[in-house]
Amino acid sequence: MKAHDYAVSVTWQGDTRSYASYSREFRAVAPGKAAVVGSADPSFRGDRQLLNPEEMLVMSLSSCHMLSYLALCALQNIRVLAYRDRATARMVADRDGGRFEVVTLQPQVVIAEGSDLAAAQALHERAHASCYIASSVNFPVRHDATVVIGRVDAPVPRADLAVRLPDRPGALAELGDRLGKAGVSLEGGGGFAGVVHFLVSDPDRAVEALRDLEPVVRDVIALRLDQETPGQLGAVARKLGDAGVNIECVYSDHDHQLILVVDDAAKARAAL
Repeated sequence: MKAHDYAVSVTWQGDTRSYASYSREFRAVAPGKAAVVGSADPSFRGDRQLLNPEEMLVMSLSSCHMLSYLALCALQNIRVLAYRDRATARMVADRDGGRFEVVTLQPQVVIAEGSDLAAAQALHERAHASCYIASSVNFPVRHDATVVIGRVDAPVPRADLAVRLPDRPGALAELGDRLGKAGVSLEGGGGFAGVVHFLVSDPDRAVEALRDLEPVVRDVIALRLDQETPGQLGAVARKLGDAGVNIECVYSDHDHQLILVVDDAAKARAAL
């Protein structure tokens, strides 16, 4: 049996004279690696902008399963092109403290054409069994995996999520909290006059998290413009206008692409 040793340093500085006011921020670092700054869960007066220990545990389980799965696929000549997991967890607190009840991994895997789809699906069971971290916790770690065959150049489907926010302070913060807890990442967007538009790659999960706000999901047109050439927005808009396509919303994503929401996406793609 081969042993693996690990060392992590966790530091905190502040003053606990008051439970309500002391800082929950901490710094964790492993020798020779970048530090991670974390905090308590916001429910325990932590900073909602920082990772908390509960999230780090879920991240460890998710990444351990992924790395085990990728290794198994490589050994069996199954080409994995993309892997995404939306991991969720439930923790309950009581007078004695608290405990995790379950963590559910939801891997979405794309494999290359010619790979064995059934074998790729079955390897998730072996990945779970070989994950050191899943074997070390005392609560169930479940996985609900999806494996599909795709292309190397297959784009990640994204959509525009439009939501009309209540006219009161804190409405946008609440929306961000709910999407974050649902594991939805915002990849671009903006807002005006109470309506916000965000680019998301998991619109179904976003809609479920915001169902009471009646969100609207629309297809998008993504264009990479030459930043050194003036007038490209006008040229794109002119082409769409001449084709009878109405632009309803425009913003950029985090990869410097122009994102357009239009009334007829198929006609817009043909025009461009």
